[in-house]
Amino acid sequence: MPPDTAEVIGRKLDMLHRFLTDMEYYAALDVSVQRQEHYAIERLLQLLCESAADIGLQLLRRDGDRLASAYREVFIALRDRHGLDAGLADQLVDACAMRNVLTHLYDTIDLDRVIGAVPDALEVYSAFASWAGERVRSSP
Repeated sequence: MPPDTAEVIGRKLDMLHRFLTDMEYYAALDVSVQRQEHYAIERLLQLLCESAADIGLQLLRRDGDRLASAYREVFIALRDRHGLDAGLADQLVDACAMRNVLTHLYDTIDLDRVIGAVPDALEVYSAFASWAGERVRSSP
């Protein structure tokens, strides 16, 4: 992998880990406090999705693959061409669907749904960070 690509992916992985650390803080709060802090949680859900997709795009670009035009397509391409576990790909697609709801305000925002997404987001994006980190370390 060219050094600049490795550096870019490394920086994006660092950001993803920072967002996960920040989300862990909010996950540890009482539900009533989480409800008060919902804007911060919503923003972190958005950033987790976007940074995971950015990492995925970098991996696709590195390997000369056609670049996906939607978050969903990024994770499907990683599943189909790069060995991302199918279950994890599906979970990432679902997690980014929450990002779309929050970003585009498709509907009223259900705070219970936002708060309920936190534990799953921590699990899914941590698993993705591990997978992506391994892909970078194992690449020539």
